[in-house]
Amino acid sequence: MAAIKIPTAFNIDLEFEASDIGQRFVAWLIDLAIRAAYVCLIWIVVANIQWSGQSGAVFAFWTILIPVSLYFLLFEIVMKGQSPGKKALGIKVVSLLGNPPSFSQHMIRWVFRLLETPFLIWGIIPIIAIARSKYNQRLGDLVAGTIVVNTKTKSSLNDTIFRDISQADYQPRFPQILRLSDKDLNKVKELMDRALQSGNQELAAKVAYRVRDVLKIETDMEHMQFLETLLNDYNYYVTKE
Repeated sequence: MAAIKIPTAFNIDLEFEASDIGQRFVAWLIDLAIRAAYVCLIWIVVANIQWSGQSGAVFAFWTILIPVSLYFLLFEIVMKGQSPGKKALGIKVVSLLGNPPSFSQHMIRWVFRLLETPFLIWGIIPIIAIARSKYNQRLGDLVAGTIVVNTKTKSSLNDTIFRDISQADYQPRFPQILRLSDKDLNKVKELMDRALQSGNQELAAKVAYRVRDVLKIETDMEHMQFLETLLNDYNYYVTKE
């Protein structure tokens, strides 16, 4: 599988393994088998019930159409970028920042999937797109700004200063954080991780006091909560503005 290096807003390149066409096809076959089994189950239920007029056909139509059409959209939202097939193959959809896709990104991928699949000949379109795109993306991925990667990534945003500030009402506390550089914050994150792993509260306190002194911040927050809030605020300012 091809290695993908994605530049982030924090001057850090994240390295992923892009899922290849073979993986995605097998995952799609698994998802197809699940949908086919569901359709067969509905037809068995319909065949074993006495219906009046066309009510059985109407029931079958809607109970098949809606779940089958929404299959990928619902599963990938609930399972954070994975369908059952993708999970079985160890691949998932992520945004170009490496974090789970937003709702709008899921919607864009789903709409383009519907556009790509009505006619058999259109099946060649995602194959060509995946083969020719830099990050092995189909059209829906290109428009939505997503990629499909191996879940066993070589690096993760969890290892960086990235924090997912997706709530619309997030209110930053410390605008002074913008006075620090990415390098400074990555050092803070490194020391935070070391303090958490070792249970060294003294180290966390030293880092917190040092940052407060440099940024001239007065707060009664607990040390780790203060440092985590700083990272959240920095992500808010960098990604929202």
